[in-house]
Amino acid sequence: MGYQLYKDSPESFPVPFIHGDVLDRSFLKPSPPIYTPPEGPAPDPSQLTTLTPLAGRLSAIHASYFFHLFSEEKQLQIAQWLAGLLFPVPGSMIFGQHVGYPTKGTIVIHPTGEPVAMFCHSPESWEGLWNGVVFKQGSVKVQAELSTLPVPKGALDHTCWQLVWSITRV
Repeated sequence: MGYQLYKDSPESFPVPFIHGDVLDRSFLKPSPPIYTPPEGPAPDPSQLTTLTPLAGRLSAIHASYFFHLFSEEKQLQIAQWLAGLLFPVPGSMIFGQHVGYPTKGTIVIHPTGEPVAMFCHSPESWEGLWNGVVFKQGSVKVQAELSTLPVPKGALDHTCWQLVWSITRV
């Protein structure tokens, strides 16, 4: 996951990689999306050991290839927690890509021969999750589209789909 931090002005600077478990409340304390800029100075990026001090201060969050590793419930939880980090001005965004499917639901893949269940969103369910559940209806613009992933001939017996998406504050 990558991010940019707004300090006291629209000047941005990179936040260093911070290793942690996105579902660990000591690493990322749950916080709902905010709709007015946070007060006070931003934390010193070199002193960060968790994401919690960044609540409401990130202008861009890149989150790729991990949502599909979790259940539908955990995906909602992660989306809500990431939304709490986003700076509340138009243009701030969360974006990425992950495994998707034309219809919302659980698919079974066989990456090593053993079946693995994976919950996948469709473009429509992904939009509904972010616009009205995670964020207030109409406060974000969601773009999500499916594309097929190239897979070596004979590696899979089905089409592999990728959901490419962005959630942008309006």
